[in-house]
Amino acid sequence: MPTLNDTIAAFVAVRDYDAATLSRLGFWSDEFGDRELVDITPDDVDAALVRLAERGRFKPARNGRAVLAGKPLAPASINRYISQLGSVFKFARRLRGIPRTLVFPTTNIEKAPEPADPERYLRHEEVERLLAVAKVVDRKWRKLTALIVVAYHTGLRKANVLNLKWSDVDLVAGTATVCRTKNGEPIVAALSQRAVAELNKLPGKRESDAFIFAGRTGRPLQFRSLWLKVTQAAGLPGRNFHQLRHGCGHALATAGVNQAQIMALMGHKTLTASSRYMHHNTRDKAEIVAKVFGGSRDD
Repeated sequence: MPTLNDTIAAFVAVRDYDAATLSRLGFWSDEFGDRELVDITPDDVDAALVRLAERGRFKPARNGRAVLAGKPLAPASINRYISQLGSVFKFARRLRGIPRTLVFPTTNIEKAPEPADPERYLRHEEVERLLAVAKVVDRKWRKLTALIVVAYHTGLRKANVLNLKWSDVDLVAGTATVCRTKNGEPIVAALSQRAVAELNKLPGKRESDAFIFAGRTGRPLQFRSLWLKVTQAAGLPGRNFHQLRHGCGHALATAGVNQAQIMALMGHKTLTASSRYMHHNTRDKAEIVAKVFGGSRDD
């Protein structure tokens, strides 16, 4: 049977992952790396999560190494560690590295309750603010505006958008094809007219094997510093790029798109993933009720 380290090595070999994902994988590798997958128990995972909570958050240091921040991990962060280990086991089962009947050690692990966070997604008006600022701030790369529009209108994950090549998009049909997603399945995303227009404005050659959002090296640009500059200037400090995906889901739900359609559009595998968007805030609910039934409480 494969060890956890062997499986993680194969897991990261098939696609590129962001630093946060690699950090979570590194934690599990440190905990159980040399052990066979079938030998890792729920009790082992529980004990590891206790150690994780006691360790707390890391913060980047000047030498590039992470150091302890002295602050606790958010419940959502702990839940992502649990999900990450579960993803590794799913990957192993897909490769027939473990028996299909094996119950994952994360299956019955109770996840930490996540309080409602009104800042976990970007609203339409906030996206428009980002776009207005990006047009002014991004004078060298000149691709951030298109990147934001495509990400927000499709709901695709950051890695999926960055890895799009010109051969993956059909600007006539208005589609973008992601051959491999986080869930291991392809997605054909619909491009809005605005997304197509922004892509048509992009500078440079459109060779079929070229990355659309490439930097000078030809590889997808790591645009973190540019994003931080734009969010700061737009009065939205601390917002991250992934919140465009959440913003897409929220916009779809607010517009009355049903949960099954949101799952299909955003490539969700479970109802749980899309259910977060079905809980509108009070203002959203009031607007929808007024739109459907008319009037207000003061009528």
